[in-house]
Amino acid sequence: MIRAVIYKSATGSCERYARVMSRMLAIPAYPADRCPLPKGIEVVYVGWIMAGRVSGLDKALKNYKVCGVVQVGMSPPGAAMGETCRKNHSLASDIPVFTLQGGFDMSKLSAPLRLIMKKINRGIVARLEAKDALSDAEKATLEMARNGKGEPATWDGVLEVVDWAVALTEPPKVIKWREP
Repeated sequence: MIRAVIYKSATGSCERYARVMSRMLAIPAYPADRCPLPKGIEVVYVGWIMAGRVSGLDKALKNYKVCGVVQVGMSPPGAAMGETCRKNHSLASDIPVFTLQGGFDMSKLSAPLRLIMKKINRGIVARLEAKDALSDAEKATLEMARNGKGEPATWDGVLEVVDWAVALTEPPKVIKWREP
């Protein structure tokens, strides 16, 4: 049974998702760098995506029994993203990987990350502006890339993660959705 949600957040989205999951599952949420839990405890890990890797996940895998991974990025979730995470972190096939779109705020990043993201954002803008039609999630990504700041198309992707976690509890809990 999952005992906690542990997260590493750069601009606030991972923390926001972790706090929603914590409320809905009635379990604590802790920042990865200040987690008081003993090693080996069962957790869900929430972290931001950078270059196909989830920030802080390798350390969490060493310290806890990670039952599920939630990776958060400014791009719309895609099926291949979960497999990329699984491959890059050598995750076992029984650990589910969820991908959620988060917000973005360039001003909250460190100087080196800002430089990297400025270049990446130019590529994102060029790629998305070349498309004929954009989904709501792609529109949100385009706004974030252009402006260096923005919110995802929706925050409700966390419901899939919560449903998965609830199914692991005995007996399953009944929860109510509240906007984060």
